[in-house]
Amino acid sequence: MASIGIIGSGVAGLQLGLALQQHGIASTIYSERTPEEQLRRRLSNMVARNACTRARERELGVNHWDSPPYDMVRLSVRIKGAQHVGFSGRMGAPAQAVDMRIYWARLLEDFSARGGGVIVRTVQPEDLDGLASEHDLLVVASGRASLSTIFPRVAEHSPFTSPQRLAVAGLFRGVAYPEPGALEVNVSPGSGEILAVPMQSFEPDLTGIGILIAAGGLFEPLRHLRYDLDRRAFVAAVLGLLREHAPSIYVRIDPDVFDLSRPLDLGYAAITPTVRRGFIELSNDRYAIALGDAHVVIDPITGQGANSASHAARVLCEAIRHADTFDRSFCRSVEQAICAYVVPVSDAANARLQPPTTHFRALMAAAACDQAVADVYADGFHHPDRFWSLASSAERTAAFLNGAGHE
Repeated sequence: MASIGIIGSGVAGLQLGLALQQHGIASTIYSERTPEEQLRRRLSNMVARNACTRARERELGVNHWDSPPYDMVRLSVRIKGAQHVGFSGRMGAPAQAVDMRIYWARLLEDFSARGGGVIVRTVQPEDLDGLASEHDLLVVASGRASLSTIFPRVAEHSPFTSPQRLAVAGLFRGVAYPEPGALEVNVSPGSGEILAVPMQSFEPDLTGIGILIAAGGLFEPLRHLRYDLDRRAFVAAVLGLLREHAPSIYVRIDPDVFDLSRPLDLGYAAITPTVRRGFIELSNDRYAIALGDAHVVIDPITGQGANSASHAARVLCEAIRHADTFDRSFCRSVEQAICAYVVPVSDAANARLQPPTTHFRALMAAAACDQAVADVYADGFHHPDRFWSLASSAERTAAFLNGAGHE
């Protein structure tokens, strides 16, 4: 029976390990942290899990957070500017957000309780050959730079060489949830984006607010404020940005209560979106496959990093189940199958970091005046690859809009 070594205990590594367990395939997860250490971490990201990811969680029996009060059934978009655009589309199924510290800890506990092997250690690139000798296949599912950079960068799908946004994300009290529940995106061209989600975390009724700061824009002052040094100045700056650039969120705020839930519930991230090759050859004719952030780092502007990692984990699990050998041909076919989904999703996120094309502006304008178009846009959160196929081509966008009755 095959033995799989999985380096990394994020969404990709955990869901792969749990899926392999269901099919009787032995795997060991190498985690940098224990569940208890995960729970004590600083907030590192905000993740809205789409309907496809949630369906996979139900199949894995790890749908611990199916709480309707936190369901997001709409995607609301507002673009500030001389020609303001705003719409709210219906998602085909609810999305949901949960604090990833809790998520990672619980799924690692689930994997261990079901008999999975967990080894707590920090794996370095020089350790891979040794680990490969202990397993039939090694999977690198950690986005840590020292590991991910062993996989060659694919320049064609990696247009940036530096971060395009500084993400400042926090969990806040004092924000009433919208009715019905929504994932809210507010865009201020040239300055950045503000996202808000109902968030399940260590206390109830929190809202996750992510502020994506473009260099030189109006959000720039927040980059230089420290909550731990001047709480009032930081909170006042966030309120000011919401009032000016996300008024639909600001009107639901109780300013006397509004604050971070805890100092650890504020995080910063600046990533360079990158597509890398999906595998490398190790010694002794063994291979290491890249999964999740080790393979494709997707900018958080579209909220698809964890969802893509979940999809990739399922693809790899199915390939392992039906494989006779883990040779170069196996690795290449897995790489192609994963890339068929995650590369278009990455391309879509990279496009949002640049000025919109004429046909994409037409699509947004149509969504603002036609509920059916807005609903297609919103459901694209669940199926971002399909939506990018429609939105990446002027011809396909025009055909869609003409079919919807728009010239």
